[in-house]
Parts: sequence; C-alpha cells; structure tokens
Amino acid sequence: VVGKDILRFHAVYWPAFLMAANLPLPKRIFAHGWWTKDGEKISKSLGNVIDPVELVETYGVDPTRFFLMSEVTFGNDGDFSDEKMIYKVNANLSNELGNLNQRILTLVFKNCDGAVPVEIGEFTKEDEELLATARSLRERTGKEIASQSIHKYVDHMISM
Repeated sequence: VVGKDILRFHAVYWPAFLMAANLPLPKRIFAHGWWTKDGEKISKSLGNVIDPVELVETYGVDPTRFFLMSEVTFGNDGDFSDEKMIYKVNANLSNELGNLNQRILTLVFKNCDGAVPVEIGEFTKEDEELLATARSLRERTGKEIASQSIHKYVDHMISM
C-alpha cells in the first residue's frame, strides 16, 4: 500500500531495482487516495491536520476505525468532517447495531431469566436462513478484503 503520489516510483522504478538485484517482485501494489478535511487539502499551513490520537480520544477506537473503513472506497480520495463522523457513527453503530443489541438483551432478560438458553430447540426456517447468511459471510467478505474493498466488507457486516 502506497500513497498515490508515489505510485510511479513503487510501480516502475522500485521493481526495476529489485529485478536488477535478482530479488522477488511485489505481488500487488495498491495506491490509496488522499484525505481532505471539510473539502480542503490537509496541511500544516492551513492548520487543519487531523490528529488520529485526538480522533480516538474524541470518538473512541472502534467508531474511528469504523468511519475510516466505511466512509471511503479504498483507493479513492475521502473527506473527513466531524459532522460526517458523528452522522456515520450515530446512523450505523448507535441506531442500527446499538438498537439491535439492546433489543436482544431485553428479550434475553425478560424471556430467558437473564441468560442465553442452553437448550434452544429446533431451528425455524427463518433461523436456518439467518445462519446460512452468516455462514456465507466469510466467502463474501473475503473477496472484498482481497480486493481492498474495505467499505463493501463493512456494508456486508452491517447488513448481517
């Protein structure tokens, strides 16, 4: 993984050096895009540098990872704003996954004496369909990871 501004060096010159030294060539070179902030180029002179430590301190590790992996198609440029970060975290993590988690825990507490039952009985048709979807995740998401389509991987996980 290299920055797109130095792709030529890593895709043309570096392999030529490796070939001349009789060393193995990289199997794949992938150029990532640039991040902007609020639509502007990130630079120290503009004073809009994003400190990843501050992001984690403000939003947490998992929300920061989630935003960075899901918001931009890997290889393309992406734009960061606090508004986008808050919206993405609230929409996907809090509203979708958080609400699902709360509902499941409430059902377990009310209907199963606060513990996941050991004996669950026969699976219904819906249970089997859900399990089949879950079992196919590795194959579907593996393809996305192999092609650096991290945003699609995240979409699969959220839709599960």
